[in-house]
Amino acid sequence: MYYRKRDLFFVVLFLLAVQLVCGCREVPPRPEGLPRVYSCNISVKFGGKPISGVRVMFIPDNPESKWKPTGMTDTEGNVVLYSSFGYEGAPAGEYTATFSLIEEPEDSAPRGTPAKSLIPLKYSPDQSQEKVEVVAGKNNFDFDLDAGEELVPMKPKG
Repeated sequence: MYYRKRDLFFVVLFLLAVQLVCGCREVPPRPEGLPRVYSCNISVKFGGKPISGVRVMFIPDNPESKWKPTGMTDTEGNVVLYSSFGYEGAPAGEYTATFSLIEEPEDSAPRGTPAKSLIPLKYSPDQSQEKVEVVAGKNNFDFDLDAGEELVPMKPKG
């Protein structure tokens, strides 16, 4: 009987501690002007294979929109977009999807060595032609980026 009461006490104590820890996390305040956002399931392949570490950004075609949902591919090539910290998804609208994966020069490289884009520059924010439309509800986007182009070093910053 003594063990049951003691075990029950520790279970209750553990549950209270979990509730205290989980209850302390604050949801960031909703940014002013953020419209309703919708779930986007995104898959990115490069040359037919999933690729990790690719930054995906949806640039709105509406120049008045300040929301540029962004995310990063995981090891399976899947992306979770965030319109703002803590707000997963994208507002409804038309976008240009951009993709980038930059390889910085090694420390031993000569000074001024430019970074190298590992994704063809035709998918960069300045050149991408990948159009998508986010609608109310769930959205699914699959991108298979062309790996057949020669990759060009980027201009050094500065």
